[in-house]
Amino acid sequence: MRFSEKECDRIVVMHQSLFFKLFPPPKFLLMPHVGIDISDDAISFVEYSRPVGDRQIIKYNIVPLDPGVVEGGDIKDEAKLLTVLTDTVHQHGLLYAKISIPEEKAYLFETEIPYGDFGVISQNIEFKLEENIPLTAADAVFAFDLLPRERAKTWRASVSAVPRTYIQHMLDLFGKAGIIPVAFETVPRAIARVVSYVGNDDTIIIHAMSRKTGVYIVSGNAVGFTSTISTGYSEANVEVYSDALAAEIHRVYAYWQSKNQEEGSVIKRIIIVGNTAENIGIQLRGKVSDILPVETVEVWRSVLDTSRYVPPIMREDSYGYAPAAGLAL
Repeated sequence: MRFSEKECDRIVVMHQSLFFKLFPPPKFLLMPHVGIDISDDAISFVEYSRPVGDRQIIKYNIVPLDPGVVEGGDIKDEAKLLTVLTDTVHQHGLLYAKISIPEEKAYLFETEIPYGDFGVISQNIEFKLEENIPLTAADAVFAFDLLPRERAKTWRASVSAVPRTYIQHMLDLFGKAGIIPVAFETVPRAIARVVSYVGNDDTIIIHAMSRKTGVYIVSGNAVGFTSTISTGYSEANVEVYSDALAAEIHRVYAYWQSKNQEEGSVIKRIIIVGNTAENIGIQLRGKVSDILPVETVEVWRSVLDTSRYVPPIMREDSYGYAPAAGLAL
């Protein structure tokens, strides 16, 4: 299955609550779809009974990937990945999907844009692409979120841009596996959606995986900064890992506070997701308590009505589903 450039642009969509209040999402995003996240570690997916309203989890799984199949977001063994993906699709009856883009494949920048409708906003950002990323407008597909900080007659936008060739490659890969993509979204933005209940305060999100760790800053549920350290958590390297992660958190915190000091933007907390979130939280609290409190997140709190429905995934396992849980919304 191969997609045209117009279809490619349609499938990469924008996600921002204020934006959607002004411009309702297209109908294809409201159809039932599975959220699929491909990381260096595994393929994980979640599907709800309905995209909005009183949801229940109807499909879910985490399928491990052998080391070397995906590294740093790069597909190193496409044949092996396609086999695992195709088997997963057929076994669980998956069809429509929103698919993750690893943070390593996206360029992120902030820019000021004048007030306007979708066309004005999109056009202004397109004009600024080449000033901020090493891609031409013709070679990039982008999405944006509006940050909560406003200035006189302007908004502040957080823009994620991805090479068009990467999107085309992923469209072809999923097409071969029998999946019809309805959208793509970066991993940090997908995770930000499931932790949105913490409010509009700036937050550091730690996305822990076995072979790498993402460090993201979310401002008003829009992703403002991402970095990745090539160290993952394991019981054999607990001390080395927690020291490296604490150092990165201190560095990122100092950078963000100095960058946004004039606008009164203050990071209030660190939230950890990933399969080992609770263990990492225990190790990390003593190393960053001088700057921020550390929390684990209730993944389903902003997704499901847990007062009336008990998810089939245990809380300690739910942390690993955070990207897929956000993508499935």
